[in-house]
Amino acid sequence: MRRSLALPFPALLLLALAGCGDLDTFVPDIPGFSGPAGVVEGTLTYTGPPPCTEKGHIVGAAIVLAFDKRLLPPPSGLGTGAASLDAIPGDVLFASIRDKLVFDKDGALRCPDPSAPNITASGTWTIAPLSGGTYQFRGFYDRDGDFNPAFSISNLPTAGDVGGGAIDNAAEVLMGAAPAYTEVNIGEPDGKGNLVIPPVGVHVLGVGVTLGQVLPLERPVFYPSAVNDSVAGNTDPHKVVVPSDFEFATFPPNDASFIRITFSAGVDPTEIDAAAVTPFFLPVKDPAATLYMAVEDVNGDGLLNNEDHVVESANVPQLYPTSVFSKINAPRLANDKRIETQARPRVIMQGLTLLKNLLLTATKLPPAMPDPMNPPFQSMESEVTVAVRPAAICIDPVDTSKNGVFVLSRKTAADGTAIIADEEALKQSLAARFGRPFDIVYGCLPEGQYSMNLVYPTGQAWSVPNEAGICALAEPQTSDGKTCKAVTNSRPRLVSQDAMLIVGAPKDDAYCKANPTPSACTGL
Repeated sequence: MRRSLALPFPALLLLALAGCGDLDTFVPDIPGFSGPAGVVEGTLTYTGPPPCTEKGHIVGAAIVLAFDKRLLPPPSGLGTGAASLDAIPGDVLFASIRDKLVFDKDGALRCPDPSAPNITASGTWTIAPLSGGTYQFRGFYDRDGDFNPAFSISNLPTAGDVGGGAIDNAAEVLMGAAPAYTEVNIGEPDGKGNLVIPPVGVHVLGVGVTLGQVLPLERPVFYPSAVNDSVAGNTDPHKVVVPSDFEFATFPPNDASFIRITFSAGVDPTEIDAAAVTPFFLPVKDPAATLYMAVEDVNGDGLLNNEDHVVESANVPQLYPTSVFSKINAPRLANDKRIETQARPRVIMQGLTLLKNLLLTATKLPPAMPDPMNPPFQSMESEVTVAVRPAAICIDPVDTSKNGVFVLSRKTAADGTAIIADEEALKQSLAARFGRPFDIVYGCLPEGQYSMNLVYPTGQAWSVPNEAGICALAEPQTSDGKTCKAVTNSRPRLVSQDAMLIVGAPKDDAYCKANPTPSACTGL
């Protein structure tokens, strides 16, 4: 069992919970927060394997997270974090069956046999403060006690955790269906399409969260190990620069048309021993890290067939893990050594996930009709190849009245072939996914620094750069770059976890002057 940077769960409760100053007026008593707010209370039912025990306590806690519908986490949306959360410590959730659990007399860690029958337990939760909006409530039981919302390397569930949420189709989900999360409105309509909190606040009761799906996968821990680039001449996979006026030579593209980055599972081989122990406890050793690959149900029809292909070609399947490059708040990283995704506007570039290359990937496209003798492709791999697409999505995730913008660096390839064959079909596809109309603009890509991300269908994700590779202000980096050294202690710096993609200056300044980056991508 891993241990991590996790806060004690009483501390998490202090961060997440708020008392109401008055039973009828919901004004949370939280420093820095004033005015009425939404408060949601509900029940949580856990059905899954028995928890582990250690030092007289039950390991882990049930985590309930509230997500604004406009800011859902990947792969559902473009959110970067929950609006608020609550934690039910294991000692509380399993109090009624504590006498049925096994505790080591010397306090050592005791985990149940994998064949142990499931148990059921229940508890209550409260989340506040919430502003006006529509929310989904998702959650998981952190069985190994390694959750910490303050760090990107420990803020999501890991293998063995038990997932779920407030779900309308819980029984179907346990049989493999995609979850349909309950949507809870907080506030009153303002006549402009928004929900606002009234002067007395909002108190919602009875939201039921069910946890019952054991997650089989670890997070997709990776590092960029190589770059193959005959377009812009990149050789350093930790600093890949894409010209903002990127141009395909021909279209449809071949492998050499793209800047391709190899994402290898885990960390650099020289860092495995350090990464596997305190303070990181990354799942990179015994067994070695791998990356899960599978065909994505692109159109959401519940079937995997030849309709589930990438936009560029009907012959190439769209694969998990989803690869995304997300624009970073560069001043925050430079000045405070804090890694934050730019919140407004959100700017992302979706990569093209490949199994080695386009040709091999094309062989994994499912047939039109299910074939029991040839099930859809899924595999655990030591690496994936990600081709960088010269396109970005720019969106204000909060103001849904604004159109999204899809910016493509060039309308045609150098040979004159159009890149987008059907603009209306692309607009409809984007509108369906993001819940708003989209405009297509041909112009230079938004310049700046972008994180590299892989996302599983479970929502488990990994990003670089992250805290393992970046030294905080209070722990300056040593001259050799291998250690982050604070006043009282030090830790290894995992250099492989410090990498990014950069959209840089154009090759042709005149092109970008004539076709500038749209304003929706640079400010609000």
